[in-house]
Amino acid sequence: MDEHQIKKISALIKERLLAGESVPLEGIGTFSRIHEPQYFSRDEKGRTVAHPPKDTVQFSPEELGERE
Repeated sequence: MDEHQIKKISALIKERLLAGESVPLEGIGTFSRIHEPQYFSRDEKGRTVAHPPKDTVQFSPEELGERE
């Protein structure tokens, strides 16, 4: 696979993740978008610190026994 093909596949995966879809890759695993909500914590001086919401990508590898 050349660099151009890899970039196109990466763009397609990104597009589907941004649309809120999971991306299963047969024989490899699944990419999913996980939303982490905003939360608050306290620093060492007792001040409240706000952590903004964020989306992360999770990869779950396919189990070896799932392939046939």
